[in-house]
Amino acid sequence: MLRHKQDFLANNAALAARADTLAALYAAQPPRTQCMNCDGELGPPEFTKRTVGYAVCARCGQLNGVHQDTDTFCQAVYADDGGKAYAQAYGAADKEAFQSRMRDIYLPKADFLFGALKAEGINPENERFADLGAGSGYFVSALIASGAQSATGYEVSEAQVAMADSMLGTGHMVCHGLGDTASVAAELEVGVVSMIGVLEHLQNPRTVLAALATNASVHTVYLSLPLFSPAVFFELIFPDIFPRHLSGGHTHLYTDGSIDWLCREFGFERASEWWFGADAADLFRSIRVQLENSDDTSGAADRWSEWMLPMIDGLQHTIDEQKLASEVHLVLRKRRSGNT
Repeated sequence: MLRHKQDFLANNAALAARADTLAALYAAQPPRTQCMNCDGELGPPEFTKRTVGYAVCARCGQLNGVHQDTDTFCQAVYADDGGKAYAQAYGAADKEAFQSRMRDIYLPKADFLFGALKAEGINPENERFADLGAGSGYFVSALIASGAQSATGYEVSEAQVAMADSMLGTGHMVCHGLGDTASVAAELEVGVVSMIGVLEHLQNPRTVLAALATNASVHTVYLSLPLFSPAVFFELIFPDIFPRHLSGGHTHLYTDGSIDWLCREFGFERASEWWFGADAADLFRSIRVQLENSDDTSGAADRWSEWMLPMIDGLQHTIDEQKLASEVHLVLRKRRSGNT
């Protein structure tokens, strides 16, 4: 993972400046009074980060930014200039780089999904897949590489769809309007829908979940969700370091409790889950960049790497075991009759 995230180390100042710009724009939007996850009433902020206040929902446990994800904000983050700015984080220099990222990051996700389906008695090769918020087509590519006979990506960014077409060939991606995700979800004629790092970016995630819940064709939903985790605290105490986790389009974060809420409300139940975060990598990066930023401490940066890198997987595993990781992968099935 660190090999694919070298830009976070090399271009910290520019990325942090972009995060500050988006935080200022978000802070200028009207106040949010209701939770993004359960629609419950929000209380006062628990803390402030980069001028933005954050409140934990007393009803479901979701961490919410206290401003609205307005049309203006979402347009600036995802769609200005055809989505070119947002697409930069998911670009690839050539097909070899695209395939490398797909194999290292997205193929394991497809393996997890296929394993979960098989455990439910479902043959993945007989299923039709739709990937909502497909970005540059990495997960669609991974599904095809894993044996899916039908996999289509749906994406709002023209730039990312164009990149996916150049890597996969045309016919695998559909570009749609920024506000059309719920209607797309409602009309899908597939059994399995994936949203890899997508639900948290949606302007109205509840409407999309409701659309999937009432779509009779869909029996399985695969989500990758960012979580309220130690990474948030690292970002609080390292204000000069690019905040990978709680910034930009991540205006709210899930918890184990808030996931339980959405499952109950929309009629899903957990079939498989994989807790695997990047908190330890964020800690490593934050301290490494902070050391490099000062002449007094730059000489210690390599020693920090020498000590930390062998420990990073073990530290993350401990966080994952506590269900406090920065990310979780969930395979949800429609609730079966008699289950509550």
